[in-house]
Amino acid sequence: MMAAPIDHNIQSISLHKNVPILWHFYVFPFVLIYATWLYLWTIVYGIDEYWELGLIALAVIGIIHILVCLSCYWSVHIRAKLTTRKVKEVTDATFAKVIPTANNGSAEIVTIYQGSEKAWFIFQKIKYMCDLSEKKQFAAVDFPVAEPFSVYNSSKGLEDMEVVKAKMIYNDNALQMDIPPFLELFIERATAPFFVFQVFCVGLWCLDEYW
Repeated sequence: MMAAPIDHNIQSISLHKNVPILWHFYVFPFVLIYATWLYLWTIVYGIDEYWELGLIALAVIGIIHILVCLSCYWSVHIRAKLTTRKVKEVTDATFAKVIPTANNGSAEIVTIYQGSEKAWFIFQKIKYMCDLSEKKQFAAVDFPVAEPFSVYNSSKGLEDMEVVKAKMIYNDNALQMDIPPFLELFIERATAPFFVFQVFCVGLWCLDEYW
C-alpha cells in the first residue's frame, strides 16, 4: 500500500498488475472444480445412478461460480484481489486501486499510464502524476496559480514545444461529460444485487413448478 498523496480526495493507493485471464480466481479454480466433479460423477459414482444428484451438484457449483463473477462487479476490492496481483514498484504496475476519503465518491481501479520519466492516472477527472526518478509517489498535478500577478501580466505565451509539454502535464482545458454507452448501463443494471436476487427467486419458482 502506497502512502496517501497530499490530497484531500484520496485516502490510499495500492499498485496492481493484471494477470492473464486464465489465472483469474473465477476461471482456473472453477475449471478444476468442474472437471473434478464431472470425473467423480461420470467415472467414480456413475452418471446413471446419480443423475439428479449430479445435476444438483453442478447447479450449486454454477451458482457459486456466478456469484464469484458478479462479486467482481459489486466490489472493487474483490475484483482487485481476484484479477490482479499487488506490486511494490510503480514501473511494474498497470492499475491502481484508489480509495477516496469519506463522502468523496467510491473506490475505483484506474489504468496507470507509463512514460519514460513519469507515470500517471486519472481519478475523478483529476490527473495524478509520479516522477519515476524521484519520490515515486503519486500526487495531483500542481498548477502554477500562486505566482505574483506580475508574472502572468508579463507572460508572452508559450512556444510550440512548450505547448506540447504543457498538454502532456495538464491536458486540454476542456470539460468533458462522458455519456456511458447502453451496454455499460445495461450491465450495471443487470448485475445489481437486487436484480440478481429477483432472477434467483424466479429460478426457484420455476424449479418448484416444473421439477
